[in-house]
Amino acid sequence: MSVNYHAYQSRGVLFEEYEVVCQQWREEFSEYKPERIAKILHLETDQEYLYLTYFRCPYRLRLRDGVLEKEVEEQWTDKLYFNEAMSFYHLLHYTKDLPVVSGKWVPSHTIDGVVSRNPAVKDPLLSPFEAKYNGKIESFKKACLLAGGEALEIGDAAYEFEVFPWVHLRLVFWDADEDFPAQVQVLVDQCITDFVHYETVGCMISDLLERL
Repeated sequence: MSVNYHAYQSRGVLFEEYEVVCQQWREEFSEYKPERIAKILHLETDQEYLYLTYFRCPYRLRLRDGVLEKEVEEQWTDKLYFNEAMSFYHLLHYTKDLPVVSGKWVPSHTIDGVVSRNPAVKDPLLSPFEAKYNGKIESFKKACLLAGGEALEIGDAAYEFEVFPWVHLRLVFWDADEDFPAQVQVLVDQCITDFVHYETVGCMISDLLERL
């Protein structure tokens, strides 16, 4: 079963609703060495928090108990959705000592551990998105720019998005024609699993598509 399916099931679900998982990851974080991850990823820290960005929005992790917060309208809240929270905890847990950004882009379903996408089976994340922008390439371009995407010369339209400063996603769109329906492909760095678990990719794709 694809990681996109699992991420789809968790869309719109608050992290705290997965009570056992929520507590587990917060407790595991308390066992990490924040100075290690801060040094590897060059993160800002102080005596209380470790600071990160996700899709260029500010977040912080409370060092004493591993609670993750995000800034919304100049206020901090710990009401996070499952997919965004897991993206952070996976980053902190799975980042290698010497992670590499290779610069080589590959389809997200080809990275280690990910089951290849079967064209006969509709992807629960990508298929509705393809239908949403079928015949609406200008709307796709506008949505991507508003979400902070950087235009690329791939397909009919393509944009690159910063998830974390070291982890980016590329979204490539081919509009429908007389022979084929609209198609979307997500590209990731070949070494993305130097930073996150392969299951995290579905979480990040889900969060990206919700912004569009």
